[in-house]
Amino acid sequence: MGRISSLALGIVTAVGGFVDMGELVTCSQAGAQYQFSLLWTVVVGVLGIMVYADMSGRVAITSGRTLVDIIRERLGWRIATISLVVATLVNVLTIVIEISGMALVLQIVTGLSYIWWIVPAGIVIGGVLWFSSFKLIENGASLLGLGILVFVVAAIKLGPSWGNVASQMILPNIPSGSSLPAYLFAAVSLLGAFMTPYELYFYSSGAIEERWTGNDFITNRVTTVVGFTFGSLIVICMMVVSAQTFFIHGVKSQLFASIPVPIVASLGIGGLAVFAFGGLADTGGAALESTLSSAYTIAQFFGWDWGQDHNPRQAPGFVFTYLVALLVAVIIALTGFDPVKLTIYTTALAAFSLPFTFIPLFIVANDRTYMGDARNGTLTNIACIFFLIVLSIVTIATIPLFILSGGGGG
Repeated sequence: MGRISSLALGIVTAVGGFVDMGELVTCSQAGAQYQFSLLWTVVVGVLGIMVYADMSGRVAITSGRTLVDIIRERLGWRIATISLVVATLVNVLTIVIEISGMALVLQIVTGLSYIWWIVPAGIVIGGVLWFSSFKLIENGASLLGLGILVFVVAAIKLGPSWGNVASQMILPNIPSGSSLPAYLFAAVSLLGAFMTPYELYFYSSGAIEERWTGNDFITNRVTTVVGFTFGSLIVICMMVVSAQTFFIHGVKSQLFASIPVPIVASLGIGGLAVFAFGGLADTGGAALESTLSSAYTIAQFFGWDWGQDHNPRQAPGFVFTYLVALLVAVIIALTGFDPVKLTIYTTALAAFSLPFTFIPLFIVANDRTYMGDARNGTLTNIACIFFLIVLSIVTIATIPLFILSGGGGG
């Protein structure tokens, strides 16, 4: 019964933790500008993160070691250093946008400029990391973040043509007059939002933190498949409510404050309250995870003691790293750079960086020395090669699309 309850909690946590600032911004803008024609990115992105997360979990379970540790040993310091630098850059920028997301939610609630909430948000994240266990961080924010399911309720109430929604997930119909480079750049940003690198380092490290064993292979597989599947329904509904509210009236969703407008239109002030609660929990949870991910990757690369369940005195390098990453993120956020634009750019950079993590993981997951009989099977490798091709194309195309689209603005 304990394993069943753990599995159920893992699934719920995956659902509640799937949405963060990246999804809130990119999905809202995608629905407002392109209606349902970018829903196909949900299919590709969610299937990709399932394969990606399942592999990282299996590597951790089989070897008893983290992804960073094995990449450094198996592929050498040079390749591991490239992965580390790229991951750290994306992680810190992710912390910036998640803290900004927390502040923007508080701005909606209080009317006070989000800038005033940046430092308090950073202090809260630092305090939670200092005093809380890994289990509380992993499950607490994600369970509270289930309030974001309000988008599902709103989508049902707004009553779109679900047949059209389903068909455009396979055969998208790009609205006439749309800029193709801007459309493709939006697709890149969405893929980056769905397949953010910090999720993999956090997931792999979490498997070690929770001492997963060979008995947890099923837990790993079911959590990734079922949890991310239900999480994808939330982001689909986010695009749907934005399309039903903004696109049909020819209005673009450029401000964070416009994201809950469809919720208010369909569910009233009560819906806004639930959105604020869930949005604050989701962005806060993502800030915690991305901050931990920064510390995990650096501490594991240099062989320091690490782990959220360590007393700060037992892992000073690990604690120092997440505090510095958090401080740097707060300073960047305080510059006042448009957090919505920064989110678009960060998710695009995340998509650009994915092969730097995916390729080493793919190599390790096929290495008999580390994986034994748990190495990738034929179907998994076929799926990996497909996503590797997709991610390689994304990496090559991201910068040209950014330039051609005028920074994503068309």
